[in-house]
Amino acid sequence: MTLPTDENRDLLTVVATMRAKPGKEQELQDVLEALIAPTRAEADNVTYALHRGAQDPAVFIFVEHWTNQAALDAHLGTPHLQAALPKIPELLDGDLVITPLHRVA
Repeated sequence: MTLPTDENRDLLTVVATMRAKPGKEQELQDVLEALIAPTRAEADNVTYALHRGAQDPAVFIFVEHWTNQAALDAHLGTPHLQAALPKIPELLDGDLVITPLHRVA
């Protein structure tokens, strides 16, 4: 298996983790899936992959790779993300946790 960071260790990896409120799983998934195509079209996005918990289907995780912090900052200001952000908190059980990472090994 290869990862984008195998080729470029300078990429910024971001893991965004969230849990849907009971009964809101599909609604949250729909909102998140709508972000995928426009985000993947962003020039400095390398990976934007949505995952759902295999044992806990209320858990959703984005695994993202960006060319740098400026690319992520630009993404955070895009119209498609700004349109989705107000919808997300009402669907979550707890907080959205965003973890930026740098590849070590």
